[in-house]
Amino acid sequence: MSPRIGILLDQRVLQRALRGRPTIERLSIYRAIALDELGGELVVFSASGINVARRQLVGYVPTAKGWKRVRTAIPPVIHKRVLYRSSAPLRKLYRLRRRGVVFVNPIKIQDKRAMNAALASAPAVSDHIPFTQGYRWERLKAMLASGQSAILKPRVGSVGQGIIRAIPVDARRVQVTAAGNPRVILRSRLRRWLQKRMGARRYLLQQYLSLAQYEGKPFDLRVPVQRDESGQWIVPGIVAKVARRHAFLTNMAQGGRAIPGETAIKAAFPGSEAADVIERVRSLAVAVARTVARHHPFAADMGLDIGVDQRGKPWLIEVNTRDQRYTFHEAGLDDEFRSLYRNPVMFCAYLSRIIAAGKDWRPQD
Repeated sequence: MSPRIGILLDQRVLQRALRGRPTIERLSIYRAIALDELGGELVVFSASGINVARRQLVGYVPTAKGWKRVRTAIPPVIHKRVLYRSSAPLRKLYRLRRRGVVFVNPIKIQDKRAMNAALASAPAVSDHIPFTQGYRWERLKAMLASGQSAILKPRVGSVGQGIIRAIPVDARRVQVTAAGNPRVILRSRLRRWLQKRMGARRYLLQQYLSLAQYEGKPFDLRVPVQRDESGQWIVPGIVAKVARRHAFLTNMAQGGRAIPGETAIKAAFPGSEAADVIERVRSLAVAVARTVARHHPFAADMGLDIGVDQRGKPWLIEVNTRDQRYTFHEAGLDDEFRSLYRNPVMFCAYLSRIIAAGKDWRPQD
């Protein structure tokens, strides 16, 4: 039997899930996988339950009737399913890593600019990254003057919050869209308007992509890429996020809707071209995962946002190290939805067996 593996969750998410309330994590799926395939050797917990000095934690293990609260040894392999903004829990995780605990997925990797810089060094990926740089007013001004449209996004953020689109209208005016509300303003007033919207947050400036459309609405793709039970990279499925209430944001939180990725791609690219587009998307996803793993060897569970332009070329928009997964449920892809939970759990079990045998593991691809 393998050593117990850990699933590290946000404390509020864990407590809500244990009470049966809806969250982004489905404890019922973790429980089924643990009981059916791992013999129950899994514990879910939050950072507040960790006692580093005693190498123990308070968490919950699956039983035939539900979840049981236990005090147990800290597992040798932990799948990190939470993003931290404060330093206190991060210090705990770094202390555990120094003591030999393996974290599947990076402890901290949230800065979009740092991620873009790492990916831009990979030939298989760099040609699929939209032109991106740190926001400066002079840079945006030059893009608009040359007739280019731009996206401005917070360097740290998620679910489409704070994103702004700027499109030149003529020599004097610019159309800006933020929070779903387009308006036309004078270029002479744009800088002050942006300062009010951005506040103290640091932003990225990115090339605006004209995305392929489904039923007249732009869509992009959520493409999960994970290591499986033998350590190989796989793409379990693809979901299309279609803009609905918003002019260009496809995020569910911004009113987008989820449909099977193949459905959207086949509508946008009829005939045999659709299969080629899907293969290019999958190849890009695996190339991105391998590049990230060169910097973070135990990265194993990512959700990529990939846009496809109207010529069928895939573009990497963003790398998420905590894929929220629910888009697959929304799209009715239940088998793929379950596999998104199973793959990283089984990879953690695979790693724990290697560690228990006293062997070392390093990615081969």
